Amino acid sequence: MKLKSLFVVPLIAMGLSFGVQAQANQCGEAGVSLDHVIWAVPDLEEYVARFEEITSIKPEYGGKHTNGLTENYLVSLGECTYLEILGPQKGVTPEQLGSIASRFTREHIVGFAFGADLENPPQSLSSVRLGDRNSGGRNKPDGTALSWVTQPLPDFDFGPDRFQFVIKWTSEPHPAATSPKGAEIAQLTIANPQVTGLQELVESNRLPIVLQPSGVPNMWLTIRTPRGSVILR
Repeated sequence: MKLKSLFVVPLIAMGLSFGVQAQANQCGEAGVSLDHVIWAVPDLEEYVARFEEITSIKPEYGGKHTNGLTENYLVSLGECTYLEILGPQKGVTPEQLGSIASRFTREHIVGFAFGADLENPPQSLSSVRLGDRNSGGRNKPDGTALSWVTQPLPDFDFGPDRFQFVIKWTSEPHPAATSPKGAEIAQLTIANPQVTGLQELVESNRLPIVLQPSGVPNMWLTIRTPRGSVILR
């Protein structure tokens, strides 16, 4: 199967740099971070193998979500940012996926999460409206559990099956600290007329996000890897 959304642009000099590993309570403590970007795929094993082939980085299995439907693989993109490769659990049918089944009919950037302290939110977070708080979790292969609380951003609609939210990790360490290294985020590009509503949040926190209020609505992620710059669409 050909992966149309995976592109590689060779780089002469990459200049990758990584900070010390951070605990979850340190990420976004001074404001808002880009916590993670979610790449949804129809078949996890196939796309994870292709990702490793293109980048030379082997994603690490993250475990099953407590919804009983999805699971993921992770790759660190920096000190407090990571890529989540998300897909249905093996054997789960589209009928069982129900309302989220269409997310996995093709590979695409399906969503992203800002990281912030939701108990004591930074001032810059007041520029967006937050929805109701939800709790979630995931069981890791080693038997430990991750937990978090999230709040959606209900005023933004970036297209079918796409979603965005703010997350506060309630377990340690932050997933970026324990995921495979070697990649670094260049930028997340969001093309949509509604992105102007994120301008204050993005600019005040100097997030690696490019906002394009015109053009065809879309979303794509550019990362630097040992084999060049990779674009996930």
